[in-house]
Amino acid sequence: MFKITSLFVSLSLAFIIASCDSGSTSDQGVQATPKATTYVTMPAKTAIAVTLIDSIDTDVHVTGAVFHARLSRPIVVNGHTLFADGAEARGTLNNVVESGRLKNPAELDFSLTAIQDKNGNWVNVGTDMIQDKKASHTGREVAMIGGGAIVGGIIGKIIDKKGSTEIGAVAGAAAGTGLSAATGKQDIFYGAGSEITFFSSQSMQVALK
Repeated sequence: MFKITSLFVSLSLAFIIASCDSGSTSDQGVQATPKATTYVTMPAKTAIAVTLIDSIDTDVHVTGAVFHARLSRPIVVNGHTLFADGAEARGTLNNVVESGRLKNPAELDFSLTAIQDKNGNWVNVGTDMIQDKKASHTGREVAMIGGGAIVGGIIGKIIDKKGSTEIGAVAGAAAGTGLSAATGKQDIFYGAGSEITFFSSQSMQVALK
């Protein structure tokens, strides 16, 4: 009788333990179920305002160079913040033409390519290019600039011969400015801290995490 009772107790304990293990496994399975990711559509032509971290200069940079910026304001769609204010962003100089002499004006095409989400992941974006181009000098403007440079240089020398160092230095500086203008070098420059607004070129799905 004692043996039968002991066997019954052992079987009952084994059943209880098995039930507990099964429940634990079931609970673990529920916890491991991944949460579905929610996506929000960012429409085409969404304004993306950024503040440049790097300067952009056609006299220094070349086609293909990367520039860095930060969002000047958050990007919010239907009450959902897709990218936070101050999020890191980067872009590409799609086309850079350095200013030449007189009739070869500087050109710059650039666009935004990616923005960092709150988890630090880079999300690719496509934006319309911003295109900037300097106007070339006309023949009359070139003649006037060149003539002004020559006259400025002569005046600087004459005043300097009279012994007026201070006035001579000023005239010399003016002559230098004239010579610089006469070369026709008019590059395109956006300094660090400049705010620029891009517009998304197409709609895109952005994950909310």
